[in-house]
Amino acid sequence: MLEELTPDVNWLRIHQIAAGEVDFRIRQILPEYWEASTPCDEWDVYDLVSHCVVENMRASLILEGAPFDEVMSVDQEVVAEDPEMAWEMSWRNAVAAFGSADLESEVALGVQSIPTIEFLRIRSSDLAVHAWDLAVGLGVDERLDDEVVGAVFEWAQQRKDQMAKMPELFDPPIPYSPGADEQTQLLEIFGREL
Repeated sequence: MLEELTPDVNWLRIHQIAAGEVDFRIRQILPEYWEASTPCDEWDVYDLVSHCVVENMRASLILEGAPFDEVMSVDQEVVAEDPEMAWEMSWRNAVAAFGSADLESEVALGVQSIPTIEFLRIRSSDLAVHAWDLAVGLGVDERLDDEVVGAVFEWAQQRKDQMAKMPELFDPPIPYSPGADEQTQLLEIFGREL
């Protein structure tokens, strides 16, 4: 299945651009926006930024081979004092960690292992979709980078049936809107109502 993905996609680049998409939105957060609602159920802007920071930090630990209990001990407290600085450090560390990782190896996620390249794709996808969530919550530009959209859409299209069976991780997909563009189709796979 993984071999069917476009082989020349540079997922390190996609991950870095996807992180940049989140960063672009975070830099537009005014103090009064932290409590604004987002398309993520029960998450305001602060919660969404916290999630992105925590997952970046966990990704760095996973790539270092840290014990799973240490990985899971990272929680939202890490962003309490300065969420923007926590984001800045976390995404730069995650990009560096993936950049020095062996993408042909595997990483341990609790009791299971997955290919490192697949972990990179998962993190890229999470960042891309949450960049859109933040844009909606902040009322700013919702258009995502075309290269990121194309790569993540191809990845998600092949996994949408599998994702639909994991409601604890993914919102249920919704049917494509007739004539929808690629970004809209991608967001609909992740259950985002436009």
